[in-house]
Formats: sequence, C-alpha cells, structure tokens
Amino acid sequence: MKIRLFASLKEDFGSEIIEINDLKITDIRHLRDYLEKNFNLITKNCMTAVNLEYADDTFNLKDDDEVSFIPPVSGGSSNDLVEIVNKEIVPQEYSISKLSIYGSELTFLGISRDNNNGKRVDKLFYECYEQMAKKEILNLIDESKIQYGVGYIRVVHRIGEVSPGNISLLVIISSAHRRESLDCMSYFLDKFKKIVPIWKKEIYSDGSKWLDS
Repeated sequence: MKIRLFASLKEDFGSEIIEINDLKITDIRHLRDYLEKNFNLITKNCMTAVNLEYADDTFNLKDDDEVSFIPPVSGGSSNDLVEIVNKEIVPQEYSISKLSIYGSELTFLGISRDNNNGKRVDKLFYECYEQMAKKEILNLIDESKIQYGVGYIRVVHRIGEVSPGNISLLVIISSAHRRESLDCMSYFLDKFKKIVPIWKKEIYSDGSKWLDS
C-alpha cells in the first residue's frame, strides 16, 4: 500500500511517500491509527482519497491502494480559495506570485463575448446556486491538487449582469513547475463547466436565451 503525504505531513515525515507492505490494515480509520502509532503522524483533521477518489474512514482498503492524506488549507479556511462576486474582477488583486515557494503561476481569464454563433450579445447574466457552487469548486480544487500535484488554486466567478469584454471567471493555479499548472488548468476548466451550478443567459436586442454550459 502506498501512502501519499502533502504539506505539513510530508515535512514532518521527511518524505512524500510511505510504503506499507504485508500489513492487514482493513480501513482508513485503522490506517490513521497505524500512522500515528508508528510514525507519529496525526491525520484526524485530514481528508483522505483512495486512488484519486475521496473516501471516508470506513472505506475498505486493499494492499495495492494509494491513499492520500490531505491537510487543511493553510490559513484555517478553504473558503479563502473561492469567491463568488457581483462586481468587476481585477486580476491583480488575486495574484499569488509573491509566494516564492512556487515557480509557476498560471492565470486563466474567462472573458464574456459580444457574439455567439453569429448573433450579437448585448450583455450576459450569470446566476448561481452559491452554497452548492462553492462546495463543488472546493471539492474540485482538492481533487485537482491531488491529481496534478499543484500547490495552490484560486477561483473567482462573477454573477449578475456582465458586459461583453469583462471578466466573468478567474482561475489561478500555482505549482513548482509549469507543466503541472498547464495540465491541471485544462482539466479543472473542463470539469468546472460540467459540475458547478452556475448558469449563463445571453441577452440580445430582440430577446434572451439561457445557455446549457
């Protein structure tokens, strides 16, 4: 069984990976006890994922599983990573390049367009189920960090009326090297459009239309 550690856990242990062989560990709760007893690693405040899928303490483990322990986000609240705003998005306010531990910072700006399929768009309107949207985005952030090994993801989405040419979505991903950020960004945006409950309506001179994506 392979155990993957991040952030403070990795630093405390001195390595990202722990290999556990030939041990009859039945579930994640048992694994937590084992890590505390044998390595003095306290994981009770950490989320867990098995083979890149979130899992709770009752999840039954197999010898060939990869189990990741995900510490809480620094600063005490994951809510700092996600914002739903009803105002102009200014990218410079959200840059995290001052954090020198990351060698790469990739920024995506989603710009509201003035046309779609040859039809002029006068303005757009974004509606959001905010509580659920934040939850889904935070889950996607955690999933993406595990899968691509990036260090930080910040997401800001604008709701309400947005004029063409203005920013409706900002995503910043930081990582040690550029490849992780580039790969993660493509995955993150594709899945974001599929699962996050934010809807867009285009408003024309002769009517309006809600879009499916």
